[in-house]
Amino acid sequence: MNPTLLILLVCVATFSIIEASAQVVTNDIFTLRVRSEPNILFIGGGGEYKSGTEVAIDAAPEKFEDYTFVGWQIDGRWADGNPISVRMDNSHSAIAVYSKDLAGSIIVDTIPRISEITVDGTIYLPDELPLSFSWLDGSTHVINAPPIIKESPGTRYVFDSWKDKNLESDRTVKVSTDTLEYIVLYKTQHYLKPITEYGTVVGGGWQDAGKSTTFELESDVVLDKKDDNLRYVFDSWDFGDYVNSPSNSVDLTEPVTVKATWTPQYKLDIKTSIPDYDTFGTGWYEQGKQVALIAEPELESSDSDTKYVFDKWVSKGPNPVLIPNAQEPSTSITIAQPYVIEATYKESYRVNVWSQYGDPLGGGFYPAGEIAEISLAQSEIVIQPNQVKKIFKGWNTFDARTMNQDIAFDSADLASPKLLIFVDHPLNVTTNWQTQYYLDVQSQEGKAKGSGWYDLGRMVPVSVDQQSTPPGMWSSKTFDKWTGDIESTDMNERVVINEPKTVIAEWKVDNTPGIINGLILAGVGGMAALIYTKTQKNKSKSGKTLSMENLPFEKFLSLRKKSPDNSPSFYNKPKRNILDWLLGKE
Repeated sequence: MNPTLLILLVCVATFSIIEASAQVVTNDIFTLRVRSEPNILFIGGGGEYKSGTEVAIDAAPEKFEDYTFVGWQIDGRWADGNPISVRMDNSHSAIAVYSKDLAGSIIVDTIPRISEITVDGTIYLPDELPLSFSWLDGSTHVINAPPIIKESPGTRYVFDSWKDKNLESDRTVKVSTDTLEYIVLYKTQHYLKPITEYGTVVGGGWQDAGKSTTFELESDVVLDKKDDNLRYVFDSWDFGDYVNSPSNSVDLTEPVTVKATWTPQYKLDIKTSIPDYDTFGTGWYEQGKQVALIAEPELESSDSDTKYVFDKWVSKGPNPVLIPNAQEPSTSITIAQPYVIEATYKESYRVNVWSQYGDPLGGGFYPAGEIAEISLAQSEIVIQPNQVKKIFKGWNTFDARTMNQDIAFDSADLASPKLLIFVDHPLNVTTNWQTQYYLDVQSQEGKAKGSGWYDLGRMVPVSVDQQSTPPGMWSSKTFDKWTGDIESTDMNERVVINEPKTVIAEWKVDNTPGIINGLILAGVGGMAALIYTKTQKNKSKSGKTLSMENLPFEKFLSLRKKSPDNSPSFYNKPKRNILDWLLGKE
């Protein structure tokens, strides 16, 4: 045979088997049992049927030999009709009930014959049944049947009705040709006893024979009455149609006791030292179960102000447990009891350092209990050269615990550019800055006073060091007024600092020294001319006459610097007053 064809046939056969198996698994099959009671004849219709099939049972003969057909019992309950049909939603039992014909005209009996019966005050035992009476037409009689007959602790018979559908177990009858038999119909009941060690079962008790009876647990999880960390989880029933479901059913053909089995579970409570954060793993576990402990190595709070770094696993609660590799964020334990385990974290807090100006140092995360050193590289920041600058004026710590260099709490100098803060929670630190404006005092003469940096609102005096400059040959300069950001003629003035300002000292020219010096020079010139004229007329003491006709005036004046031996005669001190000499008064 071709190997490829062989493989194909094997695959087809395999798929057919799988499909057939799937159909068997997915389609429920139920059994229908059909018989007569007493077992005097065969009635067809019994067999195996798929769930939901409507099965028609053959009609039972109304007469068979000396027996008369009474009716059908389906699962122990009387049913109307002949023939009948049964829907296969469970396994069922169908019984065609017959009674034996007697010689008398009136028949009194029970089906089944398990009970005594009282007729007109006379008790007849089950062994004496059936009874036959020749009662006159129209006569009245009292028949009493027990409502319940207990056969065993798990089985009993319960009055269902009379064959003529009368529902009174004790009845008074009036004989007529319409009714020739009074037969009590009993139904069989079996006791269903579901047992559970934990929780409560709903259902059970006395149930009609042949009936599919459902019972269920109120809850498939039950907490231990003494320990909230121990619970029991339903596992299965030891008998029934759905043994693995809390809701089960059985077909009662006999008394049934069914027991629920439970699995104990222990609570594992995994906590963390981080507020409002629980790690994976909390739950209920069976004894011997190995459970992974997994924690995040590092976490941040929702506002990113706190950082948590895993430290170790710690066993807490009344039942200690050995945790392997407790310093690792991932490990495992074996469940033997209820446990409480905590993942502990070391906390670090963010120190936010903010400054509108400059470059502050020291911000970031610090482990709880450490000291943060914060500093400012520059305490003065020039915003606009020679106009605006900012001066550091201290820290805002918002009630943080500060300390000085000797680690003394709450004694730090908040005005210092360096600050030590004890970190015990997220902290915010900001800087205070004060604005200063530059005052530019200018003057082309003298020395102006007042230039510099000043705080906002400051009243600054401005001035020049002299009223006027030293007089020159022909003029001098005198302070006139201030111009620029102020207008004033007062040499000593005050300027209000509310912005950068420039103040200029203005000077005016004074010509008075020129006038005076001109007059002096004119007088000196005139006197020199007079002396020049006078000396031309004089003779020296040696008898020689000094001729000065061609002597320049400048040279004439310089003669006074020569030695006395070479001096002209007029240089000698006159015997009389110089003024007299000049006027010619000898």
